[in-house]
Amino acid sequence: MGEPAIRAFIQARMSSARFPGKVLAPLAGRPILAHVIEKLAKVIPADRITIATSAESSDDPLACYVRHLGIPLYRGPLEDVFVRFQRCLREYPCTGFFRICADSPLLESSLLKRMLAYTEANDFDLITNVFPRTFPRGQSVELIHSAKFASIDPGRLTPQEQEHVTQVFYNHPDEFRILNIPSANPDLAEMNLAVDTIEDLRRLEKMLQLNHGDPKNKIMETQAPV
Repeated sequence: MGEPAIRAFIQARMSSARFPGKVLAPLAGRPILAHVIEKLAKVIPADRITIATSAESSDDPLACYVRHLGIPLYRGPLEDVFVRFQRCLREYPCTGFFRICADSPLLESSLLKRMLAYTEANDFDLITNVFPRTFPRGQSVELIHSAKFASIDPGRLTPQEQEHVTQVFYNHPDEFRILNIPSANPDLAEMNLAVDTIEDLRRLEKMLQLNHGDPKNKIMETQAPV
């Protein structure tokens, strides 16, 4: 058997400046990371979902939780996230991978399915929905062509491109085949469904309570037909 066609790498760390430990903070009774994994597992088999975190001791509690879940784990550099992902890709090879941030508990699985549909008939280096952004923060999805990503020389990257995995694609769009997926309601691009602060967590908790644990009636209106 060959390597899997698509994997998902979740970018996570405990050392967030504004909200330390946020990825394990409880939302509706479960850690934020558990919500993200659940959304991905509706589209990608759980054994193809990898948590990409750092080798720093600050991320030991996160690693322990991930091992408890039985989800694959990779630990690499804290600051050079691009290299972390390249090494993660070497350990978990695939033809393409989703990059997902662990602070997006309300991520819509339908977005992942939509991007997968584009890979069946097209060949892109990056399929994204943030170039330009027309979806809320916390609904950001990127599907990256593994061979192209692996071919990028980390030595050419700026410090910002080292920290932000896909920034090199957006900074040099003439070098890469990029497909952007638009929202049906771009006005919602200013909406924030990610968790950056404790206030964000409380706001999303309230949103889930108001919608009986299901926010999709507010989020799905951002979707455009495939």
